[in-house]
Amino acid sequence: MGAKLVGGEMSVNHERIDELKLKIIERMQTCGGSLPFDLYMQMSLYEENLGYYEAATVFGVGGDFVTAPNLGPWLALGFTDLIAWAVAQLPSHQSWTLLEQGGGSGQLLVDVVTNLCQRGLIPSRIISVEKSSQMRARQAVIYTQHGLDVTQYADYDAIEPIENLVLYCNELPDAFPVSCFSWRDGAFVARTVACEEDHFVWKDGDALTVAQQPVIADTIVAQWPEGYQSEWNPHIQGWQQSISRVMHNGFLFCLDYGYSQQEYYRANRIEGTLMGHYAHQVVHDVLSVPPGSCDLTAHIDFTHLLQCGLLAGLQPCHFLPQGAWLAQSPSVQAEVQRLAAQGDVESVAMIAHAKRLMLPMGMGESFKLLVQRKGMAAEKVDFLSALDRLSTLQ
Repeated sequence: MGAKLVGGEMSVNHERIDELKLKIIERMQTCGGSLPFDLYMQMSLYEENLGYYEAATVFGVGGDFVTAPNLGPWLALGFTDLIAWAVAQLPSHQSWTLLEQGGGSGQLLVDVVTNLCQRGLIPSRIISVEKSSQMRARQAVIYTQHGLDVTQYADYDAIEPIENLVLYCNELPDAFPVSCFSWRDGAFVARTVACEEDHFVWKDGDALTVAQQPVIADTIVAQWPEGYQSEWNPHIQGWQQSISRVMHNGFLFCLDYGYSQQEYYRANRIEGTLMGHYAHQVVHDVLSVPPGSCDLTAHIDFTHLLQCGLLAGLQPCHFLPQGAWLAQSPSVQAEVQRLAAQGDVESVAMIAHAKRLMLPMGMGESFKLLVQRKGMAAEKVDFLSALDRLSTLQ
């Protein structure tokens, strides 16, 4: 399915898109005529004032895709239960910092903090990490409107180590630029992007050295057919190391769509998971639409994420589908019961949104929650333990 067209043309800011395209072509010329895909994706999404996330409308009904925070209070309630558990595990829970990374519109952080304050769990400090300068500006508006004192950063470099830190993110690492490869003659071959006749096209680059290759189990690679194509996320390791550097004691709750490595790289997934989102439609050929006009994303290899976390000193606690987590979350259960008792049209609609987030045919199975900790032992989350799938990653 292609991107939605309006009057035969992409409904985008053509001036911004054309300028970004020229910058990408100039960068290609300095790099020998083609770019590694992760650099193309980096520029498409994050180039200052030009990239996709610099656009005014991204999320929600008026944007290109809907995320869980757009579907009611459910995600905020679920994260609130997890954060409350985490704070109780901290060595000194009188002083703790809450950090959200990749907060989208900013509404999820507002809702989570509101829920926490209603429970008497008030963080000593609230931090938001957001790469896009335009999105930081939009988030700052909503934080101010709700009276939240939030310290904003573009990355972790300027953040000093924090004694007690609880960090969460929703659909964050899927937006990290990925590197793409083909499997040819028993070797990993880089897939790059070039420009031909004013259109961007895929090109096979050089064979990757051992140091450049993704770390994928030999038993999985042995099943691939000739020409198998996929991607990997080279930025996961640095992200986990950055979190570990600023976290002395604490927890990370990462929610995103993805698979175990065995499922991610199964032999019949012959074109990987790379895709775009435009006007609530899926774009399968991400080079068929102008850069900066479309969201670019790939699923998460949670086995790789867990392994990078271990190397950075982050210990895994839980791994399970979003549906199982939310269905067992006490606050979510209580809200469903309250709405069911009301029985009005609005309540029924909200419960329908909850089902979309929880049921396997909706988002309940494709999205996964990985819980990691650092600095201290912690009990298992009692309402998650029975449905834990951590063993599938190890």
